[in-house]
Amino acid sequence: MNTANNSNIDEQSVSKATPLSISSPMRRIGGLKLPLLRNPMLGLVVLFGTFFMMLVIVSLIGAILGQKLGNTPALLRILTVVQDVLVFILPALIAAIVVTRLPASFLTIDVKPRLKTTLLALCILVTAMPAMEVIIQLNENIHFPESLKPIEDMLRSMENQAADAVSNLIGANTIGGLIISVLIVGLLTGVAEELFFRGALQNLFFSTNIRKHLCVWLTAIIFSFMHFQFFGFVPRVLLGAYFGYLLWWTGSVWVPILAHALNNSMAVIAEAYFVSSTDAEQVEASLESYVAIDWATAALSLLVTIFGIIILRRRTKNESKQ
Repeated sequence: MNTANNSNIDEQSVSKATPLSISSPMRRIGGLKLPLLRNPMLGLVVLFGTFFMMLVIVSLIGAILGQKLGNTPALLRILTVVQDVLVFILPALIAAIVVTRLPASFLTIDVKPRLKTTLLALCILVTAMPAMEVIIQLNENIHFPESLKPIEDMLRSMENQAADAVSNLIGANTIGGLIISVLIVGLLTGVAEELFFRGALQNLFFSTNIRKHLCVWLTAIIFSFMHFQFFGFVPRVLLGAYFGYLLWWTGSVWVPILAHALNNSMAVIAEAYFVSSTDAEQVEASLESYVAIDWATAALSLLVTIFGIIILRRRTKNESKQ
């Protein structure tokens, strides 16, 4: 395909620099301009090694504090902030510093996103919601064979625990609590996860010989898997792939960060509305009924989303030529 050929051409366009130069050799991959890495595998080892080490530390801290203070919304919010910073942001920064003298350029946090392109990317995310809701419902309604029923029960139990954790994290039904939840779960988590998965992990994959589309989808699969929620796996893979293409096409990690933050914020607001409803069961039943029967809206959503992605891709191609 032309995209593969363009990727190969882009990878060969490496700027020259002497070993003693302050600057670092760069290469362009689509809309991305990344430092040339000599050992991306080292970066992957550092990234995941630091991730798992910090995950163990944060888990121990959470278990100790949970026993002493209880799983209050305030404690859950504090632990979420600590987890975002130590488990996701810190490993991304350390890996970037280890593999290049230009960590900001590697993570693409020094690239200012274009306003109109960013707004278009956010609009596409919103228009995709009806279609995504159908995919979410289909994924949630997957049932295993009778012989694998214990595994299904275990996975659904994990899903319920995750849902309860989100409800507890949102806490009391107040405007202040909602704002704090949006800032933590929406904004901070969006920044943390995108720096880790797209800024660090996907760019490390891009620095190898793996095909670029495979890099995007491999990162999206890892992104979804590491949420440990099987019955939301497929929609989260699609969402992660969209974030990955946003990084590739725009060259700035801030675009997927804003898209991720918007997605999480909408989920928090929807959860807050659901929790605050006087008849939560009726709200849930009406939502499931709406998603189950409104295939026309889902189909229209899918068509508009595809059309929007085509426009976004053409726009980013033109921007990368400027």
